Amino acid sequence: MEVEDYYGMLRKTFLDVPEKESFALSMERICDILSCTRRNVQILLTKMIEKQYIEWLPGRGRGNLSQIVFLISYREMMSRKAKGLVEKGKINEAWSMLEMDQDPTLKSEIMGWLTELFGLKRDTEEKDVLRFPFYRPVLRLDPATVCRRTETHWIEQVFNTLIKYSPQEGEFRPQLAHHWECDETKTKWTFFLRKGIRFHHDKIMTSRDVAFTFHRLLANSLSEWMTSMIREVREMGKYCISFELKEPNALFLHFLCTERYSIVPEMTSEPSSEERFAALPIGTGPFQIIQNNESMLVAQANEHYFEGCPHLDRIEMWVWPNYVENPRLTHSDQEEQLVYFDAQIKRGLSNALTQLEQGSTFLTFNETKNNIIQQIKFRQAIHYGINRQQMIDDLGGIRQKPSAGFILEERDEIYCSSYDPAHAAQLMEESGYNGETLTLYTYEMPANEQSAKWLQKASGKIGISIEVVVLPVEELYIPAIIAQADLILSGEVLGQQPDLSLIEMYMSRNSYITNHRNPADKSFIRNQISMCLKDENLAIRMGYLANIQAQLKRNFSVLFLHHSLQLVGHHQTLQGISLNAWGKIDYKDVWLRKEQPFDGV
Repeated sequence: MEVEDYYGMLRKTFLDVPEKESFALSMERICDILSCTRRNVQILLTKMIEKQYIEWLPGRGRGNLSQIVFLISYREMMSRKAKGLVEKGKINEAWSMLEMDQDPTLKSEIMGWLTELFGLKRDTEEKDVLRFPFYRPVLRLDPATVCRRTETHWIEQVFNTLIKYSPQEGEFRPQLAHHWECDETKTKWTFFLRKGIRFHHDKIMTSRDVAFTFHRLLANSLSEWMTSMIREVREMGKYCISFELKEPNALFLHFLCTERYSIVPEMTSEPSSEERFAALPIGTGPFQIIQNNESMLVAQANEHYFEGCPHLDRIEMWVWPNYVENPRLTHSDQEEQLVYFDAQIKRGLSNALTQLEQGSTFLTFNETKNNIIQQIKFRQAIHYGINRQQMIDDLGGIRQKPSAGFILEERDEIYCSSYDPAHAAQLMEESGYNGETLTLYTYEMPANEQSAKWLQKASGKIGISIEVVVLPVEELYIPAIIAQADLILSGEVLGQQPDLSLIEMYMSRNSYITNHRNPADKSFIRNQISMCLKDENLAIRMGYLANIQAQLKRNFSVLFLHHSLQLVGHHQTLQGISLNAWGKIDYKDVWLRKEQPFDGV
């Protein structure tokens, strides 16, 4: 423990004693309170005096007690300690300390102080630093295993792919490769790399790194379609790489544009090396991660970025689990703020970008289990027992409107407004349900946990007993854990290429939807995906994917719940802000419009 902890123990013992008022206290009593030896207590008292926490007047002579004066209150000491921890980057420790102390006034004070630290600040060296809060750490930023939107967004800030896809123009653009071509069979593709591009640790990128990236992916692929697509990766020269496909694939170039195929440097295969890389990834992108732990993620600008140095010099994402809950945060007079939390935006910042995200929150039934889930009438009963609009009204937040599928344009008013408790009760009776308790799994996230409890209550109203199980997302991506659940509540956000997002969702080995399907449905999904991979027409590909969704809805295997709103609030001095498909902003384009007097000649 630190000296502040010991001072806190003393001060809490004598809370009724005012500051700056002396009272008698024996060394023996202090030893007892602090559970320390006399020698250690003397050392601690000296430190408390040095930090001006106390004044200490030793008693002289037998029977004369010493006198102690508390100079600061317990709350002030805790405030100093919390602020000190935050300033040292130990945000997680500060949060834990405040949680244990359970003083709402102190929490409010610290949160108000924190608010003044957040936003985009320009220091005395003209460095622009963007600092904002987030509710959880992002400790795994490996493109090979990425599975959540925030991690995906950070990967796009740190890495580059061989080429980029522009959905607005519907065309591919150079990135790490400046030119590419294929043979007439479209099974051999050759990419010519830019020269002089450096990874963040200063190593020049070559075809050896590209080959390493793809061999690493093939060895650890999360999806069957990837290993079934590439036959060989071959270095044709220091700046030339070729891919031989097993058969023509209309989406090969599209796949190469996704974050999964970000180019990483060649590295050792030791587990320690892989773990370090996941937390502190090394790419070629506009930002380099220099710190990433339970308290903070820090990224600094890559001054040698081949597409130009970012306007921001540094980004700090502070992990503060309940930051959004504090009512003192985000006042309208604050400047340079960037806010991802909807409650804060509604309370303060007038400038907010919003868009409905492509994708949907959904509930999937595990039809591989030999229980009541096998009965379609039971699944129908839950469908008709869910009032989707009421769920949105009750829980609020970013839940925006009922959904009937993954694509926003797919409106099905009958599906979305199908709430019918009487019909649900009848279906329950006909299903043969005997009151057994089913498990509904979801992963740790406040919105997920709120939705799971709401669904538990809604199911209870029609007589269904559900136990909610909340797990870390890493656990819920393990196929064996997925197989244990009767139901899983999750959501899918579609990226810039919606068809690719859906293909990966269905074909990934940790897909909730596909892992819960019976053999016939799995075969149907694979067949439709196979047809997708052969067609260059986006509309036709989306048609095959729509067939999969229609089958899932027809069998009530997946229940679609709602679409969510993506929003980012910002002060008007922040420029270059636009929402991407993940509901985030690309930090490379952000800059601070803040006019300052020029003192030069």
